[in-house]
Amino acid sequence: MIEPTTIAIQSCTRAELKKEDQLLIYGSGALGSSILKIARLLCDHIIVADVVDEKLKAAKSAGAAHTIHVLREDLEEKVREYTGGHGATVSIDAVCGGDSLIRLLKATGNAGRVITMGFSTAPAEINQFLITSKELDVRGSRLQNKMFGKAIELIEEGTLDLTGSVSHTFPLIKAQDAFNFVDSRDPSIRKVAFTFDF
Repeated sequence: MIEPTTIAIQSCTRAELKKEDQLLIYGSGALGSSILKIARLLCDHIIVADVVDEKLKAAKSAGAAHTIHVLREDLEEKVREYTGGHGATVSIDAVCGGDSLIRLLKATGNAGRVITMGFSTAPAEINQFLITSKELDVRGSRLQNKMFGKAIELIEEGTLDLTGSVSHTFPLIKAQDAFNFVDSRDPSIRKVAFTFDF
């Protein structure tokens, strides 16, 4: 679980997260839940948005101050409500979908930072006026960028608890079943691990 942790550390590093930030994490799958674990070490006011009730419940248990179900609630409106009308000071895109960047540009307040992590080469909608008028910083966060040492440190010193990061396990001899399960896109999947109990 160290590798996904390194990606979360790098995104929070690129975001320059501070104690007083009001962070929005858009997406609470494997990536978003890893980011939440790291972000909790750096700031207190975290909002998590997703489309799956169970993932939002888990985010709340893991320390999110607020959650937003984006199919039932208006993302921008709820973020404003939870940030005293300002908008998020930092938004991290853990969905990396076609409309996720534009949604975060709208939900982020003036002089905020928006972190994008997607690898899609398909064009995505953006709005220059949102970036310019709010003076937003849009920053990419790429993989782990030599954060393995930092992740190991946090785990060894007991600062970071990775309990619950693995949602499912399969014995290695059932590897194909595991791959089929991952392909099913079951919403309960976070990380799947193989066990070696022969």
